[in-house]
Amino acid sequence: MDHRPGPGLPLTWRVALLAAAATAVLAGLTLVAAYVIVRAEMYTDLRRSLREDAVALAAVYGGGEGSVGIGQAAPTGGVILQVYGPGAQLLAASRPEFEQAQAAIPPSDVIGAGLVATEWSGNLLGERVEAVLAPFVLGVVAVIADPEYISNTLTRLARTLLPVLLILIVVSLLVGYLVAAASLRPITRLARKASLLGPDRLEPLEYEGPRDEVGELTETLNELLVGLSEARDAQRVFLAETSHELRTPLTSLRGFLDRAARKAGQAAAEDLQDAQRVSLTMTRLVEDLLQLSRGELVKDPQVHLIEVGSDVILPVAAEFVGVQVESSEPALVLGDPVKLRQLLRNLLANAVRAAGAATRVRVTAASADGEVEIRVEDDGPGIVPEQQERIFEKFYKGAGGGSGLGLAIARQIARHHHGDLTVTSEPGHTVFRVRLPLLQEDDVE
Repeated sequence: MDHRPGPGLPLTWRVALLAAAATAVLAGLTLVAAYVIVRAEMYTDLRRSLREDAVALAAVYGGGEGSVGIGQAAPTGGVILQVYGPGAQLLAASRPEFEQAQAAIPPSDVIGAGLVATEWSGNLLGERVEAVLAPFVLGVVAVIADPEYISNTLTRLARTLLPVLLILIVVSLLVGYLVAAASLRPITRLARKASLLGPDRLEPLEYEGPRDEVGELTETLNELLVGLSEARDAQRVFLAETSHELRTPLTSLRGFLDRAARKAGQAAAEDLQDAQRVSLTMTRLVEDLLQLSRGELVKDPQVHLIEVGSDVILPVAAEFVGVQVESSEPALVLGDPVKLRQLLRNLLANAVRAAGAATRVRVTAASADGEVEIRVEDDGPGIVPEQQERIFEKFYKGAGGGSGLGLAIARQIARHHHGDLTVTSEPGHTVFRVRLPLLQEDDVE
């Protein structure tokens, strides 16, 4: 089961979103802090103003200017004045509604005003108010203000700053994207260069920037590429030497088996034929390994005019006694007959191994749309979907075993002939399709 994560949001956008989120959090905290500070300062200013007014009024009443009326003595600015007697009883107020008993400050708080101006907060007539009480010779004067204007001012301030916050988040998202794109551009270039590498191209990656994190990453990748290149070269040398060492004794073995088959009687002939088939299989495997050691599984084909049926299908099918060959109309292609026979031989060997018997394998060919399609079918157990592409990888062995090279070589041969090799499979039915371009009039001229 494939547990690789699916495609997600690009790193550039993730960084931009993180920057926007960080900006939003910081801006939100800044606004909250500003709201708290402004509110505290406004209340402080209100209370200081009330204290100044209360002290001034207490001085007026305490100075014996009894002819001054309460309405005349009241300060401006929308505040309310109350005068309490020595027993904390409400005597008068600058507004009639505040002369009611319900509008009086609790006597205990009035008496507790002491000898200096005292701040007081509470509810009068169902409204939250701020007040300062200042004592004078005959009682206590209270200057009261409704702080609702502070809440209204803060609400208007919040409504003004909210769009600014949203604009700041959008701007931070765009700026974060630009900054992230600029910061990640060296990594993007490095990834683009790395994507061009492959098993046969393990060149060091070029990086002209400073020795920063990207420079260290490039150096690490280049060290890895050097190690892979050395391992690849060592593998090729080993395969080449091993293949050369094995090819000579295998050729001799086949010769001895052929001579023994001619001299042996009927009783040993069947065993010798089995031994010949095994030696032939080993010889093909050695040839595949030798090709692999040269750097590519398939070299440039030697092009000839080929009739697919008579030059490729029939000779190879004859090597697998029992394989069913369906006749088809002649199909001419340009290609290397040796390589194309190797392609079909690998497919038939794979199909016979999967099906368990050559009689359960069929080969057909048909032409259409400028191509000839060679089909190799078997009624073996089938290939699970997640393995249907992997079986064409070098050294990948499916459930049927094998060297892991035959199908990889077969696909490369097809593609070197400007065609392709594909597979479709379900339980009990597998079809390999080789598509090759037919000979065109332009190819003859």
